[in-house]
Amino acid sequence: MPEESKEKFPESVEVRGERRETARQEPGMRGKILGMLRDGPKTIPEVARSLDIEPHEAAWWIMGYVRYGSVRATEEVTEEGYYKYAVVEGR
Repeated sequence: MPEESKEKFPESVEVRGERRETARQEPGMRGKILGMLRDGPKTIPEVARSLDIEPHEAAWWIMGYVRYGSVRATEEVTEEGYYKYAVVEGR
């Protein structure tokens, strides 16, 4: 990237780096999360604890998989108010 672009849009350099890192992590995270959910529905905090990541990160990944049809929210809700998520059949 030319130096001129970095000076005009410093935030775009940072976003690019984050997006690149996310793209690098995606195949591994997909395998871990979908594999975990195939064992049975889990809440976002359960997924976060299992992967040793922050709950907001687990939510980000799971919501992405919900958006693209790999994961769905079940009708099961814990006493704490968390929905459980499961793999969509046939995925």
